[in-house]
Amino acid sequence: MRRIPFFLPMKDCPDRCIYCDQRTITGHEYQPGPGEVKRALQEASEPVETCFFGGSFTCQPLDRQEEYLEAAAQAPACSRIRISTHPLCVDPGILDFLSRFPVRFLELGISSLDDKVLEMCNRGYTGSAAVERISLAAGSTRLVPGVQLMTGLPGQDLSSSLEDLRVLAEIKGDRAMQLRIYPCLVLRGTQLEELFLSGSYTPPGIDESARWAGRMIREALRSGFELLRVGLQETASLGEGVVAGPHHPALGELARSYALALSLVDLAGSGPWPVPFSSRSLLSGHGDWGFRELASLSGMAVDEVKHLVKWTR
Repeated sequence: MRRIPFFLPMKDCPDRCIYCDQRTITGHEYQPGPGEVKRALQEASEPVETCFFGGSFTCQPLDRQEEYLEAAAQAPACSRIRISTHPLCVDPGILDFLSRFPVRFLELGISSLDDKVLEMCNRGYTGSAAVERISLAAGSTRLVPGVQLMTGLPGQDLSSSLEDLRVLAEIKGDRAMQLRIYPCLVLRGTQLEELFLSGSYTPPGIDESARWAGRMIREALRSGFELLRVGLQETASLGEGVVAGPHHPALGELARSYALALSLVDLAGSGPWPVPFSSRSLLSGHGDWGFRELASLSGMAVDEVKHLVKWTR
């Protein structure tokens, strides 16, 4: 189903996180009104997924939410709606309100469940509060919940991220849950930039971030999460606004490469390794990055692991 995204940058967000500038991240400063949403969707001839990104949708006043959702409901029959929002703006009343509309996906931007990380990032809530709101969304029979996690946040490490996934997997159980993984970037004009310039925060490099996200991918897939995205969508404003951090247009592919290398070593520590030909670019792309990581994990030379990979159709 084709997605039609609408960006509401930082709309009604209850706090200003130290790393956040949605306008720089998304490349959208202008916020479309409900009328523009309605007109855009009236041009659709078949079912679409209307997506409200870039803000905290359910933090808006109910009448404003209703205007947007009524506009989205003008899409062709069997269309659906995806919403991204702040965890503090999810409660039983909101879920009941959303049930009046064809809202199918509710993504919560939680970033982390680690109290220390949340406090350092000025998120405005605790890990237990986030767990409560995610559990509410997961308990809905009408919604597929989604979670947006981040890597490289102040005070965060890989073990913290893996613990987040473990907790989320317990909430998920055998139900569907979607996942996005984003790197923390130092953006111009944010409080995080001040911390970086003062030497109080050092972001992880590209390789470290790819390995970090790669381990998260492996654990997420093992637990049955649907992985929607790894890495940020590249925009002109993002490139111009990044001061430091793992900014790479193919970070998601590098992370998937590392996840594949991890899975191969788990399968057979010293090979041989059957790999679908369709995954070849994950190993050979970006200067054989995947092959090099596989070599490092298996303790072999790059040429050795290349001979031990057996391409399958």
